[in-house]
Amino acid sequence: MSAQPDETDVAEDTRPATRVQRVVWAAQANQLRGALPVRLVHEIECAVVADLDSMELPEVFFTSVEIGGRVVTCDLDASGTASIFGMIEAGEYDELVEEAGDDALFGVDWDGVYITPARTRH
Repeated sequence: MSAQPDETDVAEDTRPATRVQRVVWAAQANQLRGALPVRLVHEIECAVVADLDSMELPEVFFTSVEIGGRVVTCDLDASGTASIFGMIEAGEYDELVEEAGDDALFGVDWDGVYITPARTRH
């Protein structure tokens, strides 16, 4: 049995904020990307970059960005790579959130699989 760290032992992350340098689409999201108009792809990527940059964090393990009635799931690693994992209609995302409950939900990708920090790391 391992001991839980004392909250006072947790060091504050003092690394500087990471800015998005590039956007990649994971395999599942890339399949959806091919069916989207180029303008919409650009708008999605711009919204993801703006949201991740506005957080001013060294890394973002998982977040969702709503744009045009869709929810895009993504992350940002310390090297500046933003990954888009999936995209679903906002109503579908709301249903998944409601079904999972507040305590159980960390994040849901486009096919309803729960995302953990380990799964989203690069």
